[in-house]
Amino acid sequence: MSRVVPVGWTLIAMALLAHQVFLWTGGLALESNVLALLPVEERDPVVERTLRELTERASQSVVVLVGAASETEALNGARAFGAALPPGRLVTVPFSAANPLELLPYREGLLTARQADWLARQTPQLLADRALALLQQPVSLRVGAFVEDPLQLFPEWLLEQGSALRVRSLGDQLVVDLESKHFIVLRYQVVGSAFSLDGEPVLKRQLAAATAAAPANVEVLMAGVPLFAEEAAVSANQEVSVVGFGSLLAIILIVFVAFRSGRPLVLVVLSVGMGVMAGLSVTALVFERVHLMTLVFGAGLVGVAEDYGIHYFASRQAHPGRKSVEILIELRPSLFLAMVTSVAGYAVLAIAPFPGLRQMALFSSVGLIAAWATVMAWYPWLDGGTVKQTRVSAWWSASRARWPTFSGARGALVVLVLVALALAGLTRLTANDDVRVLSASSPVLLEAQRRVAAAIGLPSPAQFLVVRGADEEEVLEREEALAAKLDELVRAGRLRGFQAISRWVPSPQRQRAHQRQFQTARHALLAAIADQLEAMPAPVPAENLLTVEAFLKTSLGVEFRPLWRDGSSIVLLEAPTSEVFPELASLSALPGVRFVNTTESISRVLGRWRTRMTELLVGGYALVFVVLAWRFRRSAIRALAPTVLASALALAVVGVSGEPLTLFHVLGLWVLLGTGVDYGIFLLEHSVTDGGEAWLAVGLGAVSTLLSFGLLATSRTFAIHAFGLTLGVGTLAVWVLSPMIIDAGRGSRRWPLRGPVKLTTPPSAP
Repeated sequence: MSRVVPVGWTLIAMALLAHQVFLWTGGLALESNVLALLPVEERDPVVERTLRELTERASQSVVVLVGAASETEALNGARAFGAALPPGRLVTVPFSAANPLELLPYREGLLTARQADWLARQTPQLLADRALALLQQPVSLRVGAFVEDPLQLFPEWLLEQGSALRVRSLGDQLVVDLESKHFIVLRYQVVGSAFSLDGEPVLKRQLAAATAAAPANVEVLMAGVPLFAEEAAVSANQEVSVVGFGSLLAIILIVFVAFRSGRPLVLVVLSVGMGVMAGLSVTALVFERVHLMTLVFGAGLVGVAEDYGIHYFASRQAHPGRKSVEILIELRPSLFLAMVTSVAGYAVLAIAPFPGLRQMALFSSVGLIAAWATVMAWYPWLDGGTVKQTRVSAWWSASRARWPTFSGARGALVVLVLVALALAGLTRLTANDDVRVLSASSPVLLEAQRRVAAAIGLPSPAQFLVVRGADEEEVLEREEALAAKLDELVRAGRLRGFQAISRWVPSPQRQRAHQRQFQTARHALLAAIADQLEAMPAPVPAENLLTVEAFLKTSLGVEFRPLWRDGSSIVLLEAPTSEVFPELASLSALPGVRFVNTTESISRVLGRWRTRMTELLVGGYALVFVVLAWRFRRSAIRALAPTVLASALALAVVGVSGEPLTLFHVLGLWVLLGTGVDYGIFLLEHSVTDGGEAWLAVGLGAVSTLLSFGLLATSRTFAIHAFGLTLGVGTLAVWVLSPMIIDAGRGSRRWPLRGPVKLTTPPSAP
């Protein structure tokens, strides 16, 4: 064999190793946002941009409410909390003091609906009496000269706008009332990333320390995306460690017990390590950010990538007199076919337009190819000497000749039992594509988030309304019509509130109408009390209108900038519940209005692709059968049948367990198709009498795969759990069923396995 291949692969390995050093010293950008699963091509550009900006704003913000029965106790508790908060990770965000007087030049066009209705019903004398009464009050909210706004309409407008906010000032603090308590509102910004994979819940510990320092009669509520992000990152770190190291430990134990030699152990771990490094490097180069779940999922790759090395050493052990190069050449067709079918099973994940799934598909496909290439390129040069046979490997190799098959009476009974169990489980399957099923957030965090959102009116980034129009005027007019409908829902108690830019910037048409009302009323009342006033210059009617651009440049408009786009606006909803979603969706009938429900959109996509991937799975089996038939002719059905039955049994277990069937269970069946067929391929490549090493390799590979994906099934993330459960059950079933089906008709087998083990060296293959 040419030295070009191992030397070339060595250079690639050096590049991969250098890239790993770069990635794990700060070059790895991580992502944990579940919205990364939503297909980009199915999103509206305006919606996409809005989601991104809302997420970016929220990703660094933490809100803390410190409450007590009295405002004084709440203030003292807030001071104690702030003083005890360790420095470094969280910095205080002061509330910016907005200056409403920046809108003073536009006040004549700014009237509330109540003010406009009141002005329309008043006589000049009633207006004059009202103006004089306000003039004589000892405490006044007046802004500017009396003749400019004798009815104090602008201060009233500002007060009504502020009443929509749930917070109020208390000295230099903001306070909100909730459940008979007064809560001081504290805002913090996270320094650095909450998505760190260091496994340390830094934010949780710091906030817990500050909470412990507060008085016992004080209640502390915390909310914010960083809290959920850190929880997800810590959980992912633990799962990566458990799955990755658990799988690696399983491989070490299995290889050591089977071969009792350090060389097979080192080389198998080497091939797996090359697979993991190659998978991560290519994924990091192709994608801007690597999803946390890709790392968790990729850790399960360890349980599959070792199969090639195990098959090689099982053959070396069975044929100690043959050269390693000869054995590798003989195994090359089956190893290649097994690699291709496995990669095909993973690569099909990329068919669905989910960036997260495409990452997993790329990571796993590249990893398997790299593990296979490592065996082919390095093993002949690094594997010297012989591989001794052990009692365990001899016993397991010999067990294939005694493995029960479906040809006997007991085998037929087993078939009936399995079919009955599969049918019973399949009839209990119920699909649920709701994306909220996939949530793994702590109930404590979710409840705190709900209470804080209800208290201060945090807008939901998952549900909002988009308003479009030909120009700014049309957008504002359409938003005003929408706001009128939303006000009805608020008055009916169906919606807590909403944020709309037209609340502060009326449409030009409405501003002009308000200007006429304002100026007409002012002129009439000033004329009615002219003899009671000293000579004062008449006010000059204002004609300038407040535009969105001008408003967004003010201190008041800073918070509203994400709500405006050229030709469209965004209306945010405060803590909407699923009960009001149908009414909000009906508002899409208004001109230029669209209700966006991200939760429903993701769920709809998950459901659609669950159906599509299920339909494609049938075609996938047909394609694999064609490939197998090219190699095994009529025996191809025996190579594929165990995987078909195993898939049915895996779904049956899902049904019996009461889990809802999701896209991720179906995707697990796709990978099972790619990996399960490998067992049939290896067993068909060898006869019953001269195939003990193949059965040994299948058994060792199945055990390690079971441990890997069995550990994935323990994940708190439902998508990973569903994937791991399906593959774990399916792998166990296909492992047990493969020899029972493939060897059926080749003579009866004893049931159960028993009998003495004779340590012999199988003859070399001719």
